[in-house]
Amino acid sequence: MADIVRQIAHKVWISDLVNNEFVKQSGEWEPNYVTIKNLKVSRVNIIANIVTKYKSDEGDYIFLTIDDGSDNIQVKGWKEDAKTLEDSEVGTTILLIGRVRESNNQRYLSPEVIKKLDKPEWLILRKKELTEIYGDSNSITQPVKIESPIKESPQEPSPIVKPTIVEEVVKESSKENERQKILNMIKIDSSDEGVDKSKIINDSEFDEQKTEEIIQNLLQEGEIFEIKPGKVKLL
Repeated sequence: MADIVRQIAHKVWISDLVNNEFVKQSGEWEPNYVTIKNLKVSRVNIIANIVTKYKSDEGDYIFLTIDDGSDNIQVKGWKEDAKTLEDSEVGTTILLIGRVRESNNQRYLSPEVIKKLDKPEWLILRKKELTEIYGDSNSITQPVKIESPIKESPQEPSPIVKPTIVEEVVKESSKENERQKILNMIKIDSSDEGVDKSKIINDSEFDEQKTEEIIQNLLQEGEIFEIKPGKVKLL
């Protein structure tokens, strides 16, 4: 069955995204990915500037070119996805959460969330963060070749809903509720300077480990941003 846990949106250099190996999976529910330092990156969290924008006459196709200082890549949206890109303006700094795609040997991103950032300094902060994780963007990481295992043909889905499926759906719903509670706390307490993670942990109804885990997941998904060490805010 499909993995209902959302894939991590990895923070990466665009240069690593376009220059490393793109692996196409054979499984129905397994996402394609780019190998970056042994990470299987199928979903990304990128801060970049919009340098070009194209919109079809019918408005059902829009693509952007974004640049983070290391390289550029296109963000393509058709129909409903095009609406996500509608208000994007050339020259603005954005945070993009999206899926990595490839067509005709051209790497691009399919948008999920795009948010205009109020200050271009966010791009400088992200560059420092990526340099600490991956090193300078001029040093392209070498792709690690991973052979995709041969998989048997998928069987016909059973019409019977197994208890394990129901249990996982309930667990995922519970996770979303926990996640939303922490988001609400940040929204209420946050100022321009953000809110202390220690305050969130102290005021949370969950234990310290659980709260810290939720905060880290929200950071990875791009729902919140660490404006300075120990302080987070909504985007």
